[in-house]
Amino acid sequence: MTKSFLFATVVLVMALQCALAALVNIAGVKFDLMPAVMVFVALFASWNRALFLAVVCGLLLDSLSFQGLGLSIAPFAAAAAVINHFQRVLFRDNILLQAALGGAISLTSSVWTWLLLALSATPLPFEFGIAAKMALIALLAALSTPLLLWMLKSAACWWGQWPATAEAEVF
Repeated sequence: MTKSFLFATVVLVMALQCALAALVNIAGVKFDLMPAVMVFVALFASWNRALFLAVVCGLLLDSLSFQGLGLSIAPFAAAAAVINHFQRVLFRDNILLQAALGGAISLTSSVWTWLLLALSATPLPFEFGIAAKMALIALLAALSTPLLLWMLKSAACWWGQWPATAEAEVF
């Protein structure tokens, strides 16, 4: 997959996330689709492309939020590094694995943001409501990840960006 295809994918998914945020609001929580993109890239792309997309996803996500620019890069890059390192031994088409990875990235990103806010000049206390919203964001990300991965794989196949599978030799 080329970097331009991956960059266009991130921009389109971010636009979808913004459109869904305007339409769907569950208990004050909005859909987070960037973890699904990070799972897709970390599972199916090379390390340098995964790191490139971690930076792009982090910057785009931060540019549309109230947090400082660049704060989301660290959890996305760490998740991309770990998932990409183990991509050859993971069963990439397993829906439960995809959901677990999407939820884990979302929860990691939320906890990272809370930690940075807790260490700021006006600390943010950890309350049950904040933990419940973090869990709900992670659950929504986990539920949307397999569907979004299927859509991204289909789009990659359709545009010829998906690597062809090698045919087995018949003796």
